Amino acid sequence: MRRSRAIALGMALTVVVAACGRDEEPAATTTSAGSTQTTAPAVPGLAEGGFGDLGVVCGPAPEGTENTASDVGVTADSIQVSTVSDPGFAGRPGLNQEMFDTAEAFADWCNEQGGINGRTLDLELRDAALTLFQQQMIDACEQGDFMTVGGGAVFDDTGQEDRLACGLPNIAGYVVTATAAEADLTVQPIPNPASSLPIGDLLYLQEQFPDSVDKIGVLTGNLPTTVTVAERYKEGIAQLGWEVVYDDEYPAAGVEDWRPFAEGLKSKGVEALIWVGEPVNLGKLLTTAQAVDYELQWIRTDANHYDPKLTDEAGAAADNTFVRSVFAPFLEGTAEAGSASEQYNQLIDQYKPGGVKAYLGVQALSSWLLFATAARDCGADLTRDCVFEKTTATTSWSGGGLHAPVDLSGDTGPACFNLFQVVDGEFTLAEIGATDGIYNCDDGNLATLTGDYGTGARCPNPAYADDPKPSNCAEA
Repeated sequence: MRRSRAIALGMALTVVVAACGRDEEPAATTTSAGSTQTTAPAVPGLAEGGFGDLGVVCGPAPEGTENTASDVGVTADSIQVSTVSDPGFAGRPGLNQEMFDTAEAFADWCNEQGGINGRTLDLELRDAALTLFQQQMIDACEQGDFMTVGGGAVFDDTGQEDRLACGLPNIAGYVVTATAAEADLTVQPIPNPASSLPIGDLLYLQEQFPDSVDKIGVLTGNLPTTVTVAERYKEGIAQLGWEVVYDDEYPAAGVEDWRPFAEGLKSKGVEALIWVGEPVNLGKLLTTAQAVDYELQWIRTDANHYDPKLTDEAGAAADNTFVRSVFAPFLEGTAEAGSASEQYNQLIDQYKPGGVKAYLGVQALSSWLLFATAARDCGADLTRDCVFEKTTATTSWSGGGLHAPVDLSGDTGPACFNLFQVVDGEFTLAEIGATDGIYNCDDGNLATLTGDYGTGARCPNPAYADDPKPSNCAEA
């Protein structure tokens, strides 16, 4: 179900973020002079089952509540959920390991607090290892997962029909292809529809480096999924009037020598690079470019590159790499004290010591929080229908303060963004003319795309079109 169809059919539920303690009257205190003043109740922290500004997310069942086995994967005492990603990919061992680490940390933390309304999370980690995504979706259906949460895989265009055939909802950490992004029974904490492209960062780069936009290079891994992402960017920059003078693909499984790519960019006079890939490969390219005495004015890449792997690999050779983001800083020493970002770090440190901290891990955490707050508010009668309806009707979601508020009820991506820039080998926030805290939320930050980048997978049961909910998606 595309979210606009949900709205048209009148789904008006919202995710309620108030929990016990949030609705209490402010406490009254008496001063030494005898006067009284009110103080707001303390916001519950991780030790109280709270996260960010969401109130209590995990805890025991409310007094008098009797849970039942209310749906697939749900018993009176537990909820079976899964996370799917690619850490077992032989070409890049540990690819997106942060998504598994976040899932484990969140589940262990939540269960320690008492679970979601007294139901503990029974977590299944399903490793797609790049090429096994479809099999993992089949396994999730056959083994009775309630939902799949906080995952993401490169070949997510496979397995969608299998997932929908059993009515399995996906609260994704990220998606790549339109087949997955536009699929029925899919919710993203940061929507990424094929029909729109965030360009606020490109407008900023155009203003800062006006001489570079006639000499653009585009370089992406040679996977169909990443090539499609690059094609979307090329349509967006064409709308801006930029000229691409270099367009190439590299072997996604790995490159022994990046020199031919660095020399190719240099020979074409490329001044700025749009890169689609992952941080280690970009770091190797930039280190090689430095070795051949070649320097780009800027490199623009996606949020998964806000990752120490990039700067560890390239150091100052990565200077003027710009990473578009909608999240607050969270890397070591950058998270604001008392913030949701700091709580993310605390969660990993305490419940997954040594776990990978990276952008996609934070995005996965937003997915888990979206799932958990919706499941919490569904109460004892926990069903796929209830959780899905609550999440898809959410008009302002920030993951408790992890990122800019995002409307999950529509069919567009987020207009708000910030921009991380590598300076002297370290990430810093670029001065982008913020309009809302650290984010720029101008109306012109989204471009409409007209290219054919694929369509979403559809539920097989015709009844779903008349009553779009998980229970009407599976084959009759």
